[in-house]
Amino acid sequence: MTFVIALILISADAPKDAAAKTIEVRESSRAEKLAPLASLLLPGTGELIRGYKLKGELFLWGDAAAMTVAAAYGWDGIGKRGASVSLAVMYADASISNSSRAYFNAMENYGSSQAYNQSVAREARSLHPDDLAAQQEYLAENSYAGEDAWEWQSDSLWDAYLDQRTGMRKANQVSTAFLGIMLLTRLTSLLDVSFFSPVGETRLGVVPVTDPAAPGLELVYRF
Repeated sequence: MTFVIALILISADAPKDAAAKTIEVRESSRAEKLAPLASLLLPGTGELIRGYKLKGELFLWGDAAAMTVAAAYGWDGIGKRGASVSLAVMYADASISNSSRAYFNAMENYGSSQAYNQSVAREARSLHPDDLAAQQEYLAENSYAGEDAWEWQSDSLWDAYLDQRTGMRKANQVSTAFLGIMLLTRLTSLLDVSFFSPVGETRLGVVPVTDPAAPGLELVYRF
């Protein structure tokens, strides 16, 4: 309160244009104008360009943490997928040249290609009950035979394969979630720079009080 009164008294004795001299008007630099784009590419950089160091560092550290987690779990998912494929090739005689997702997903639910093909045959009869040719065509298109045939040597090896596939999916889900967080962080930083972190010479400034009944100066702080 004492500080505000002192400012009022000083402003009363000062020339009329003194208040105007406390505010520096300048044109924004090219970097400051492009700050929203910088935040979209790398969150936090726009805040740093505008002079908001704390917010900028928080965004940068948050994005770095999300990126690290996404990369770590993504790499773990790739490793678990490779381990599952190796198990299938070594202990179920799976084809190493067939890399389709449906092929290895089928091995999760069926201990052998014969059991899988029997299920496909039932589907063919259900879909085409009175058309033998259509049933045979459906079976040929969806069954696995020849080098694509498989049969697990034991239930324990099959369980190990299932564990790797389950772990792969969980790792991929976590990685995808943190990729989403990275996108959200960029959008949040973009909105922050566009609407809540204006360009300014400094975040701490002095502006004139507009109330004619109580003229003076007022300290302001831009967050």
